[in-house]
Amino acid sequence: MPMPHVPVPLPVDKASLLAVDLDNTLINRDAAFRSAAQVFLAEHGLPPESVEAIMDLDRSGHTPRPVVVAELTEHWGGAVSPETIAEFLHRGPAAHVALDEPVRRALLAVRAAGVPCVIVTNGRADQQEEKIRTAGLDRLVDGWVISESVGSRKPHPEIFHVAAATAGLPALDRASTWVIGDAGHTDVRGAVDLGLHSVWVSGGRPWTETAFWPTHIAVDVVEAIDHVLGERPRLIRDRVPDAVHQAEGRELEVYHADTGEFRRRLREKLRDEVTALLAADPGVPGAVEQLAEVLEIVHALAADLGTSPDTLEGLRRTVTEGWGAFDARMIWTGRYTSSSGASQP
Repeated sequence: MPMPHVPVPLPVDKASLLAVDLDNTLINRDAAFRSAAQVFLAEHGLPPESVEAIMDLDRSGHTPRPVVVAELTEHWGGAVSPETIAEFLHRGPAAHVALDEPVRRALLAVRAAGVPCVIVTNGRADQQEEKIRTAGLDRLVDGWVISESVGSRKPHPEIFHVAAATAGLPALDRASTWVIGDAGHTDVRGAVDLGLHSVWVSGGRPWTETAFWPTHIAVDVVEAIDHVLGERPRLIRDRVPDAVHQAEGRELEVYHADTGEFRRRLREKLRDEVTALLAADPGVPGAVEQLAEVLEIVHALAADLGTSPDTLEGLRRTVTEGWGAFDARMIWTGRYTSSSGASQP
């Protein structure tokens, strides 16, 4: 499918709403749950190493609670009653959560920027609200929406519409609403289904979904918020996956980046140490030698992994064929256009 050429980057409006996830996004829910589990094991005289079984079963809270109760009851051979386990899970990590200082400062920056911020979270109302208040988030955001309270769970669109209403907005503005969260199947999928911008909080994990993509990937929520408050989105990738080209009934919204922006994007893909080698304008004397040094480093790393230059080049070509070449300087905005050419988030 041919890509439309747009002469200049498409502007992105200032964010009108930031809908941010709670567990493992604003707070480290898994760390708090581990602490709660360790206390529970000690109280009931259970082996401390059982904490790993609990964490594996829990799956960051995504495993249905009855399933966890049944599995743990069997794991401990009935030494603890299902009712006692259920009560532990009901209390969950709420009493153990804490807000990291960098996250607090990031939320203060959101407030200073005048962007409404609403927590959007799946879960039980009492437990999620206790987490919010224990962490002090109730003093830093404009409100929260909990799935049990509204009868709608992410990724269902309704919960995001409720978030807009909670922020006092007349409607959900698809062009300027951002969703931040760590769960691709709920946070990012919900944003994609509504045509909203999204930042996936990776925690260092790779993005593996092929049916949809976030607008951007950040390691943590602080980086995600910094990105949203920036001038325009930096994209998850500058090259466009073939699978996106083939999206039924949609055309990509793209533009042809100028030389300066394109080189900046390429440099951002390198690690900090390598980026320093490219600090000079590629047009000045010595720049080619710097690029040669980068190539030497890459080849040295490949050799250390037992990969020959020919194999490395073959892999590069395979990746290029799958994702498209850098040569055209074509940048995908993460949005689509209708058949008439009108922009659609």
